[in-house]
Amino acid sequence: MATQIIALQQPFQGFNTVSHALHSTTRATQQSVEDLTDNQLIDATLEGNTAAFEILVKRHQRQMYALALKMVRNHEDASDIAQDVFLKAYEALGSFQKKSSFHTWLYRITVNFCINHLRRDKAQYHVELENYHAVEAPEALKSLDTMEVQGELSKAIQKLPEKQQKTVFLRIYQGLPYKEIAKIFGCSVGTVKANYFHAVKNLKRSMKSTIIAHAS
Repeated sequence: MATQIIALQQPFQGFNTVSHALHSTTRATQQSVEDLTDNQLIDATLEGNTAAFEILVKRHQRQMYALALKMVRNHEDASDIAQDVFLKAYEALGSFQKKSSFHTWLYRITVNFCINHLRRDKAQYHVELENYHAVEAPEALKSLDTMEVQGELSKAIQKLPEKQQKTVFLRIYQGLPYKEIAKIFGCSVGTVKANYFHAVKNLKRSMKSTIIAHAS
């Protein structure tokens, strides 16, 4: 745990331009921006106050790291993803329209980075079957925690459309309710439910032969 805390205190070593600017600000300036809301900090950052973005990073980095770690299950990869998330957020800050919270926007970016990472590293792209409730007979799947089945499930998930993949990740990996997923995606609860329903249907179809073979 101590290692994670140390790593998170200086997570953005590649963030050179911002880091140099931040170090040049006075302590009084940093204390003044710490009391601002996220949206006020965003406005200040866009106006050139880079110290404001440092406060945003401090506020949200642990949650984004924790999300990445839960999804990719590797400390170094999660740290790299957290760094990339804030680099991306800094670069795209001008496009943030404040229709959702800054936290939700970061959450969405983090999920995208994690899914892209898992796609590149197919060996990590899996779901524990004991937590996989998107089938009609979960009790049958509990005994199927094998490399073969994991591989088939990974392939099945990778074949899903992008929105269905993300919905499956947030429902199964994160256990998030439909309402929270809708906030992250910026859509209605009904749309999320529809995506999940179709994802489940597609996964059942893809996994049917594997389940029957192992259950017999």
